Amino acid sequence: MRTATAVSLPGEPREFQRFISKSQPLDLNGIDWQSIPSHSLSDDVLRILAYMQDVESHTVVFPRTIFSQRAVDDPLVGTFLICWLYEEGMHGRALAKFLECAGHPVVPRPGGRTTIMDHVDRTLTTLMAAVWKDFLALHMAWGAIHECTTIHAYQRLMHSNDHPVLNDLLGRIVSDEARHFAFYMWQARIRLAEPRVQRRVRGLMQRFYAPVGTKHQPDDLARWVSGWLFDGSDGRDAATRVDKTISKLPGFSGAMFLGDWLEQNVYA
Repeated sequence: MRTATAVSLPGEPREFQRFISKSQPLDLNGIDWQSIPSHSLSDDVLRILAYMQDVESHTVVFPRTIFSQRAVDDPLVGTFLICWLYEEGMHGRALAKFLECAGHPVVPRPGGRTTIMDHVDRTLTTLMAAVWKDFLALHMAWGAIHECTTIHAYQRLMHSNDHPVLNDLLGRIVSDEARHFAFYMWQARIRLAEPRVQRRVRGLMQRFYAPVGTKHQPDDLARWVSGWLFDGSDGRDAATRVDKTISKLPGFSGAMFLGDWLEQNVYA
């Protein structure tokens, strides 16, 4: 069966066309759901999968945060965020399906999906976007490091287990995340062209950055997951690759956002 995809329009930038032409629901054709129980998974991997599923599914509460007026008014960013939100939601559904087939169905959050931090984020985003004309530079740079971290986290999980169905599914999710990352980096490079914007965005990220999902999870769990994924020689190498990638943005040379957060919250 043919899957519907978004269509680019004449005159749109090539980078945007590359993203939008491949935007579609996560391709689950050929996933062998029935064989999932036939392969073992460690308790640690199952715990991290549940964490990741919650993070992916948490995007359903983000519209009032990510769709600032500046984002909505931008024809490229606004369209991208609609596709991004949909695709991320499909990742959450797919991971929930995997966990259910593995005999570990997702337990609904007892207090609902919206947290106090979500309300805080919405308020701050609305205010900042309203008064700062270069707000989208921060939004795109922040999105870039979140997507880059997510890609390396999934890859670390893939390298830490030998479940063929899980790694097939995670590989497909990583492919989506790589497209999201490419868009964020493209837009961030453009919007960070001016040194004054670079300095302000970098300063804000240096002060307030935390890995994706950590603000919406219990502190102990967030630190444990971050340590499991990014500690040890391989984990630290992955964290370094994230920071080196983001340091390629204009004005971000030598930035160590993920590494600094891990040093303060996990490695200490």
